[in-house]
Amino acid sequence: MLGIIRVITLPDQRDADLHGELIRRRYGLEVTSACIEDQQEGVFDNRTEELAIPKIVLLAGELEKRGCRAIGISCAADPALAECRQAVNVPVLGAGSCAAHLGLASVDKLGVLTILEETPPLISSILGEAYVGMERPEGVVTTLDLRTEAGREASFRSAVKLAERGAEGIVLACTGFATIGFAEELERRLGLRAFDPIYSLGAAAAVCL
Repeated sequence: MLGIIRVITLPDQRDADLHGELIRRRYGLEVTSACIEDQQEGVFDNRTEELAIPKIVLLAGELEKRGCRAIGISCAADPALAECRQAVNVPVLGAGSCAAHLGLASVDKLGVLTILEETPPLISSILGEAYVGMERPEGVVTTLDLRTEAGREASFRSAVKLAERGAEGIVLACTGFATIGFAEELERRLGLRAFDPIYSLGAAAAVCL
């Protein structure tokens, strides 16, 4: 069983299960999901990431005790990835690093679309010379902003800018893009490969389990 850690507090379990359900449908894996507490806006800057790290580590331990044979952190910044790997005895996968690795295996030049002020360090280190730069959609600050029409269109405009800079593929460095199904839209409208962090995590988990 794959345990998914949502780094946002969602009162409705159906919302909490959404990313795991995407993985279950595509890869046929058994998935259980749990949210960290007291972070209604998720992780979107250094302060919220620091607050989330001990909560993520605690939840990883709980999921391992529940019988999970792999754990996925549903956040493209991969918060607490190293800490969780030290704390538990099962594979721990970060959504952002999984998307970066899959992108690097597929195309030569990659741009990063993120809601953060800069590309998550682990993603940029993985991409190396393949990295052509990042864009942050105007007006998008938290993952919740991606659910608005304005946030979606701002994200598309940012993706166009990355394509103009030579990107052959785009790493979607926010799991909120999975929530709105943005990778499929980008591939349809731009004709570029788009690497969804949740589906990338699922692909890696399918190998581990």
